[in-house]
Amino acid sequence: MSSPDPPSTRQQALVTALQWGLVQAFVLDTVARLLRNYYRATMDSFVTPDWVFSIQVAAPLGLLVGGIGGYRWVTGGRATISAAAHRRRALFVGSLLVCWALAIVPTVAFQWMLGDRFFTVPFFVIPTIAAVLAVGGASLIAYRVETEWYRRYRTKLLGTAKGAVVGLVLGVVAFVVYGGYLAATQTSYSLSGGPEIVGGVCLGAIAGYAFTDTDGSGDRSAEFLVIFLPSVLALTLVVGLGSVALAVLGVSVPGFPSFVTILVPIVAALAVSSYLTYSVETTVYRRFVGR
Repeated sequence: MSSPDPPSTRQQALVTALQWGLVQAFVLDTVARLLRNYYRATMDSFVTPDWVFSIQVAAPLGLLVGGIGGYRWVTGGRATISAAAHRRRALFVGSLLVCWALAIVPTVAFQWMLGDRFFTVPFFVIPTIAAVLAVGGASLIAYRVETEWYRRYRTKLLGTAKGAVVGLVLGVVAFVVYGGYLAATQTSYSLSGGPEIVGGVCLGAIAGYAFTDTDGSGDRSAEFLVIFLPSVLALTLVVGLGSVALAVLGVSVPGFPSFVTILVPIVAALAVSSYLTYSVETTVYRRFVGR
């Protein structure tokens, strides 16, 4: 049951901090990737100036700085404090994370079709266009779509988003496993992840749309996304840092190919998110949006 009380100022400040931080990190990451692809397209080299690399490295710092600014904006009394404003901010955060994740789909699709021409002028701007469309789509859903329209299609939209994200990660898993198998068998190959990722996202989105038909299932879809997206990012960071630490210490784990470090956080995040969402039936989403 929805709570009649509006979200607390602290809760609104935390969501706004996340919104501002994500936007800052998004801008820095997108600009850095555009510059990196520009140098690759115009100089036919993977080497970019150090200042371009510094922009991309600064993206996590942008998350922190933007978060502090958003938090102070709300606690300083300069923001609109209402349940409706809070829900729109929370909707923007969720939409941005989903759209940002799915922005890889047009990128790999065009890379699959264009091959080596993808990294030439003018095609190198495709990833940037996809990223801009992602943030534009999140803004449209959160701030331009009528409330009644969103409520009418909310369940299907959430189900489709969940299915698309699951299809995306399963497509990545299939690509990594197949590539690891070919590398292990020393097969001569030229491999593209485009078919697996695009096909996984399309099939997942169709399945999510078809099997999500009640408000309860829509809330479960939102709960899954709220848990899964931070989980896969956090686990990827932990596993990556753990691998680097083991390498520095000179410790090797026999019997495990390198691509396992990519699969572990994805599979673990899927398992944990599915268990918490559909077995434990957690309410992280409701607390996040103040419902």
